[in-house]
Amino acid sequence: MRQTLTETLISFLLGAAWALVLLGAAFLFWSFLPFGLVIAFMAGIVGSLFGLLFVVLLEVTSLQFEKFRELKRQRELLETIASALKASKVSIKEEIKEPEDTN
Repeated sequence: MRQTLTETLISFLLGAAWALVLLGAAFLFWSFLPFGLVIAFMAGIVGSLFGLLFVVLLEVTSLQFEKFRELKRQRELLETIASALKASKVSIKEEIKEPEDTN
């Protein structure tokens, strides 16, 4: 599937955001390790939150691009169906025959 320049940029930024998550968590973990393992672990979690915020925002943006592409494809399909129905002149109001009584 062909991606636009914007989608390629979003994919690149998503990778950079994951790198920010790992670097932030590792930096704060090693910085707070002299104060204890539990405090260092909590600092690592706090350090990763900034990058995780960017990951979530970029994933939502990527999903919106996919949603737009899918809606565009569905619209094209519906337009071809509508044009085929107009071409065959199918009437929406057809007569419904009631079944005959067999008794």
